[in-house]
Amino acid sequence: MTRMWMIKPKYLCRNHLLGEHKEIHQAIGSIIKGKSIKGHLEKGQIEVHNIKSRHQQLVKELKIRGYKHLSPLKKFKSYKAGKIDIQKNYTELEK
Repeated sequence: MTRMWMIKPKYLCRNHLLGEHKEIHQAIGSIIKGKSIKGHLEKGQIEVHNIKSRHQQLVKELKIRGYKHLSPLKKFKSYKAGKIDIQKNYTELEK
């Protein structure tokens, strides 16, 4: 599942931090290939217009935690799409 949590990266556990980073790259791959991400948009799992800035936030946290970041973003055409309920994500992660 492709998902952007959009909460402060410092609050993500290792698995969620690494997972979100990986899933951002997967989402970009889908966008570049012209695959539909409609389901992810409808479920509030991704904000295309925030992918680049979110990736930067995650990379910063990865480096703080001592990880090497070797996967720059591929260039893609960004557009305004998607809305994530951040409070809902905090609640889900607290479970």
